Amino acid sequence: MTERTACCVCSTEDFRLYCEKDGHRYVRCAGCGVVRQYPYPTTEETARYYELYKSHKSATSPYLTDAGFEAFKRDKLLTFGDLSIPEGGFEGKRLCDVGCATGQFLEVMADRRAASLFGIDVSEECVRLAQARGLDCVQGDFLEVRESFEVISMWHLIEHLSRPQAFITHAYRLLTAAGWLLIETPVVGAISNAFGSHWRYLMPIEHINLFSQDALFRLCRDSGFTLKSWVRFGSGNDSGTVPAPNKRAMDAVAKMLGIGDTLAAWFAKEQ
Repeated sequence: MTERTACCVCSTEDFRLYCEKDGHRYVRCAGCGVVRQYPYPTTEETARYYELYKSHKSATSPYLTDAGFEAFKRDKLLTFGDLSIPEGGFEGKRLCDVGCATGQFLEVMADRRAASLFGIDVSEECVRLAQARGLDCVQGDFLEVRESFEVISMWHLIEHLSRPQAFITHAYRLLTAAGWLLIETPVVGAISNAFGSHWRYLMPIEHINLFSQDALFRLCRDSGFTLKSWVRFGSGNDSGTVPAPNKRAMDAVAKMLGIGDTLAAWFAKEQ
């Protein structure tokens, strides 16, 4: 396959080397400021990786495992509070989780009295596990979904996408008036720059477009969304990599200053 050299966010071919990671290059786009893998992985490389996505992740992280569920739930409920989402904000609403993986977010939402919960993901392995838990999840392409929803969530998804603008625009089309879009994603900035090639979110094949806060907000605004609230958190240190008291202190400072390397945002479709 021909190497894709143009930025798939803004189509610019002008860039500067950001760093190298595990034999892959990341560059910063001169057009939109997104840090992207260069060249992008081929369709075949991507398909092979996501075929066994849970196995890849579970080998080095509790993410997507039963052991990691309580931490995942705690983090999501904390994020709702940080974003000032009302306690009963999901009651009676139809929700679609894009990039649902094994369905952990749908399980978190099961007791929030939503009218319906639906998940979609490209990984057959992940979806099979979600379905085994009785969750309404399918393997497929979100761009082919035609149902309407009142809430669409994209937790750590957009950094994986080769067509992020298309996903955001399609979410806008599917949402009912005043519908919500919830996004969480790594963001480049002071922390990623300080870590350089050791930044935890540089994951070739998997993370191909890493947005700045401004670039992500502009992408959503251009699709018609209004920003309701946002929060940044994370000092760039995973649990176990530094002493726990140090991590808590650094995480608290990063959040207080609004420079964390992870961004969660709540957007709304105009009525």
